[in-house]
Amino acid sequence: MTWYFHDKFDLKDGKLGSLFFVTSSIAALSMLVASSIAKRFGNIKTMVFTHLPSSLLLALIPVPSSLPVAMVLLILRSSTASMDTAPRSAFLAAVVLPGERTAVMGLINVVKTSAQSLGPILTGILASHQFIWVAFVTAGTLKVTYDLGMLAMFAGHKTIEDRNEEQRRVEEDEGLGETGDPDER
Repeated sequence: MTWYFHDKFDLKDGKLGSLFFVTSSIAALSMLVASSIAKRFGNIKTMVFTHLPSSLLLALIPVPSSLPVAMVLLILRSSTASMDTAPRSAFLAAVVLPGERTAVMGLINVVKTSAQSLGPILTGILASHQFIWVAFVTAGTLKVTYDLGMLAMFAGHKTIEDRNEEQRRVEEDEGLGETGDPDER
């Protein structure tokens, strides 16, 4: 992304540093808001509905021909790009059994890191042929697909605590059904 802004808009190093300082700061601050959103709407909806606009904005970054508009898109993207991180970790911790959490989270990080390592190679090839915009559109499209897939797969998924609570209620109801009178229990 740094190379793109430098190459397309001839943005100098100092201004590039300032731009990415601002976007990183906004991303960090936005993570603080994510927990309150997750408490209200749930982890999955927070993950998807904060990351989805970010993904769409990523795909749109190469569209504008003016630096200010491209910078606005980048800054808007940063405002929601990292908001899915904490809810994703909380969701995984809630749905994966305690003895499996370290292995599952480790596997997820290995897959993410491996996938991210392909990005610079592919982007370099695209940039050398003046198709850097394809990298933005592809990345945005893949992220939108991921977001919608997460929503489709896990929107109704129950956490371990929810399942345990549901099981406790069923057992209580079965116990109530045996006696017929809640005062006799």
